[in-house]
Formats: sequence, C-alpha cells, structure tokens
Amino acid sequence: MDDHASFARRGAARLLIGLSALCLALPVPAGPAQAPAEQNEAAKAAKKVDRAEKTAHQAEEEREALRGFQEQVAKYVDLHTRLIAKLGEPESVSAQRALAHALAAKRADAKPGDIFRPEVEPVFRRLIAEQLEGPDALDARKTFLEGNPGDEPPSVPFVVRVNGGYPVGAPRSTVPPSLLLTLPPLPACLHYRFVGRDLVLVDSVAGLIVDFLPAAAPDLAIN
Repeated sequence: MDDHASFARRGAARLLIGLSALCLALPVPAGPAQAPAEQNEAAKAAKKVDRAEKTAHQAEEEREALRGFQEQVAKYVDLHTRLIAKLGEPESVSAQRALAHALAAKRADAKPGDIFRPEVEPVFRRLIAEQLEGPDALDARKTFLEGNPGDEPPSVPFVVRVNGGYPVGAPRSTVPPSLLLTLPPLPACLHYRFVGRDLVLVDSVAGLIVDFLPAAAPDLAIN
C-alpha cells in the first residue's frame, strides 16, 4: 500500500513538472501592437512638438537680442541727453557740429556692431525682409527706394561710418510705415535710414551716424 502511494506521489510530481515546463515553453502574449496609421500619427505629433519647441526657443532668443539692442540704444540716449544738458540744444549748424564732435569724442572707440550686435543682426534682417519681399510688398519696396542715397546720384557724397556725419543736404531714404511698425521703436533723437541696403542709425539732432547694419535689406529689384 505504501509502495502504491509512493508511486502515485511520484507520478503526480512528474505530471506537475511536465505541466510547468509546458507553461514556460508557451509564448507570452504581447500587448496590442500599434497599427501603421497610429505610428504615423505619433510621428507627426512628435514632429509638431519638436517644431513648436524650436520656434519657442528661437522666439525667446530674438526677444533677448532685441532687449540687448534697446539697452545699447538707451545707453547712447543717456550720453546724448547729458551732452545736450551741458552744451544746450543745437540751434545752428555750428552748434550741431559741436554736439556731434562731443558725441564722437565720448565714443572714440565705437565701431560697427556696438548697437547692432551680432545676435540682433539676423532679427533685423528677418523683420526687414518680411516687409519688403513678396508680391504684396511692391509699394513698400518703392517707398524704400525713394530718396535712398544708395540708389540715386548723391548731391552730397558721404561715406557711411560710425561717428561719421550725415550731411544736411544728403538724400534721406523713406522707411516704409509698415517697416517702422515692425522694427523696435526708437527715442525721438534717433532715426532709421537706409543707404543702399545698409540700415543706418542716425542721431538726427547731431547729424551723426551712431551705428549701421550692412546689407540689412534684401536685394530689391522692382520689375
């Protein structure tokens, strides 16, 4: 009887071991696989998120660059204001020259790009191109070319350089209103002007070129 029970127990044990081995050998069912259409949608969503992140990052970089530009403009205006307080408002050509000379002396080490810093250059070029390129910008392009010293024989020749004078009789380009609304606003003493494709920052009170951005405007050919 004991031998029979022992034999039965051994048989049951072998059966359990066999069933365990069979369970281990069976494949574990995987989770539901993504259909190709779902994979496509997921890839598109990931690309949109990536583009949005890049756009947001670029926008923040541009805002930072424009803040830097405005800080440099504010520093110049502070110097301009202090010298006006010392010398008085220039009410004659000689007084204007005296102010320009004083400003140039205080900015003896000034060079191109001190205000139009490298990080803000692409921002200005993008903003200008958006307003001057394309079929809808023909009127703006015509306005841009009117009186532009780079596109008309100058009655008073001059060279664009930092701390150089902007002669009283020199042509003055007209900056299209749409572009003025797009570019960073300037205090009363400063103006944007174009000489050819160069964007020039002019102290209109002193008749002085404060800084300039070469080839700021796209190559404009009106057909």
